[in-house]
Parts: sequence; C-alpha cells; structure tokens
Amino acid sequence: MTYSERPWQAPASRSARHGQAGLARQLGLGLRALRARQWAHFVPLPLAGAPLGDMLSGTCSMGPVLWGILAGALCLACAYGLNAHGDRGSDAPGKNPLVGAEVGSAAVVPALACGILAMVAAGHSGGLGAAAVSLATGALYSAGPRLKRLPGVGTLANAAIFAPLLALVGAPRTPGFWGMSLVFTALLLQNQLAHERADVGEDRRAGAYTTAQWLGPAGVAAVGRWLAVGARWPRRRCSVRGRRWAERLGWPSGHG
Repeated sequence: MTYSERPWQAPASRSARHGQAGLARQLGLGLRALRARQWAHFVPLPLAGAPLGDMLSGTCSMGPVLWGILAGALCLACAYGLNAHGDRGSDAPGKNPLVGAEVGSAAVVPALACGILAMVAAGHSGGLGAAAVSLATGALYSAGPRLKRLPGVGTLANAAIFAPLLALVGAPRTPGFWGMSLVFTALLLQNQLAHERADVGEDRRAGAYTTAQWLGPAGVAAVGRWLAVGARWPRRRCSVRGRRWAERLGWPSGHG
C-alpha cells in the first residue's frame, strides 16, 4: 500500500462504522416503537377462545395455546409498531417514541419481522386465518390507505385488529365462543369511540376524520349506550364460563 492510498481507506472505515451505528439506532427506535406496555394486557386474549378445561385436564394439548399467545403478542407488536410510524407526525411525544426522531426505513423492520413471526406462530396454533386478518387490518389501519382516517370504517378496522386474537387457538373452541366474541367486539367498539374522543386533537393534526368527530360528543354517548345494550343479548347466550371470560376481557382498547 502506498502513502497516497491510505487517506482514502480511513474515511471509508469511518463511514462504515457510522453506517452500522445508524442502523443499530434505527433498529432500536423500531423496537421502542412496538410499545409493548400499551398492549401487554391483551396478551392473554387467545386463552379466552381455548378449551382450557380440557387442556388443564390433559385431554387436549397446551401447545396450541402457547403458540396462540405468542402469535397474539406478535400481531399486536406489529400493529402498534406500524401505527407508531404512521402517526409519528401527529402523536404526543409521551405516546409515541418516534415523535421528533430521525426515522429511517430500517426502523420499520422490527414491526415487519413481528408480523412474519406472528404468521409462523399462528401456523402452529391453528389460527393462521385469524392472524392474517389481524395483521392485514393493522397494516390497512395505520399504513396503506390509513383506514383510521375514514369515519365508521376506521373504528371497525380497529376492532378487527383485536377481535381475531380470540380465535388464534384452533378448534375445539371454548363453549359460548361466538357469543363471547360478539360481546368483546361490542366492548372494543365502545372503547375505541371513547379513545377517538380523547384523541380528537391528534387525529385532526393527522388529517383523520374519525367516527367520534363525525358523531360528536352526544352521538358517541348514544352509540356507546346502544353497544352496551346490544352486548347483553349474546351475553345471555354464553355459557357460564364464556360469560366469565367476556367480563374479564372487557379491557380498554384501541390505539392511535
């Protein structure tokens, strides 16, 4: 190597190091964007659709349940990660770690990887179709055409991210599964409307015209009451165990 070649090698080496550091930083941002604390309480959802009595007694394998729980967590990680990217220009800093950060294309890799792994896990749990619905709706809600911008459609799409998680464990299903699913979906819609009301400012900055804006405060309250009334009908037809799970799973839901 001659003297004249050495100055060219040093900048290239520094550039490579900076590139690696930048990639690591982007991947770190992407991992933070998954926001596990915001959806961790939904992780047990696949348990609600599983025949736990049979599995605990040993007449049915616990394997699909464990795979279903993993698939559900990965579906949520993907949905929340994509939502963080889509809403980083309008969310509050405390809600979204990507707000104010220099976000490159590598930052979306963790969310996409979670989506791929969710499909793998769902293949083992017997809930491949449910995972596909949740993942596809999550992408359409936050990326793609951003369905969250459309009144009615956005609220239904948000529910379609969470409700399929009940079906991530394949048959046999818990008694009263479909009644419980209707109750849970009504609760999802009710709480998503309340969530949209709280985020009116952020949604307007993002150019989203949500269902809550369209209905107004009085309309949101009225629809919420009707959803509560409608949830009572399938609840009466759930089994005792199905009712118990429906009540346990009535957690606040929704994301930006």
